[in-house]
Amino acid sequence: MKTIIQAVLIIGVVGIAATAVPPQASAQVGITLNFGDVADAYRDGYWDSHHRWHKWRHQDDWQNYSRSHPEHYHDYSHDRDHDHDHDH
Repeated sequence: MKTIIQAVLIIGVVGIAATAVPPQASAQVGITLNFGDVADAYRDGYWDSHHRWHKWRHQDDWQNYSRSHPEHYHDYSHDRDHDHDHDH
């Protein structure tokens, strides 16, 4: 998950630079991390908002997502979740 690691490093550099720049100049800097169109996430993959199933591309993707979006993450495989109404 090189992209997330690179983004985290950029955020760190921007954070350090922002402390050395006057507030009016740093107000224009912004970085967004986007995990895509995730509606409900599980250890083995996620449902998007169009009810399509996706497997995580990398092992650490679900771990990163679970830490950054705990409100949408379920710490088990999707086939155990009988409460969510998906057609797949």
